[in-house]
Amino acid sequence: MNDYKHSPSRRTILKMGLFVAGSGLISLRSTDTLARSIYTTPDLSDAEIQAIEKIFGKKGKYNKNEATHNTSFPRNDLNITIKARPIPISFGFGGWTAIKRTIDGKNAVLMSDCILLQEEVNPLISAALEAGLEIGAIHNHFFYEEPRIFYMHLHGMGNPVELAQKYANAIAGTKIAVANQPIQTTEVAKSADQFFNITELNKIIGMKP
Repeated sequence: MNDYKHSPSRRTILKMGLFVAGSGLISLRSTDTLARSIYTTPDLSDAEIQAIEKIFGKKGKYNKNEATHNTSFPRNDLNITIKARPIPISFGFGGWTAIKRTIDGKNAVLMSDCILLQEEVNPLISAALEAGLEIGAIHNHFFYEEPRIFYMHLHGMGNPVELAQKYANAIAGTKIAVANQPIQTTEVAKSADQFFNITELNKIIGMKP
């Protein structure tokens, strides 16, 4: 979830912008910063984070600045190629789930990006709806990839731990779930330099990552 810990509405920022424009004292950028500082998303508690990680069966990462707990769900069971060239799972085939509270602290929001084969799309739609989640989008990211991959965004609102359980229930019968992924070996994953000429790419782009 690439949102901010501070998340005012557009209407609020607009109102403040009109007020500030009238006074001529602060730039719109400063107004945006001021508005964001007013609306702070409450943190998830340590107990909630531990419960979420227990439900998912793996440790996630808590971003303090965004007050967001992220968990990666890569499809390590897949061997992806694009135009017959092998592509690392980390280059666009690593799914994720993020949970954070709403501004008022009364609820939490769950968002996810699920990496799916074509034949896995409909079953997950049914499982997600049965679990009490919503489908936000279904789309693709690549051309010429084999096997064909689709991305499904799941969404839910409620108690953070209950949301985690709903998501776990939805993916329980899929390869997304940690329990259904292949056992990791000690083999070291290939770096980007082994697939692409990073030096030449940096020259083309005109900057380094």
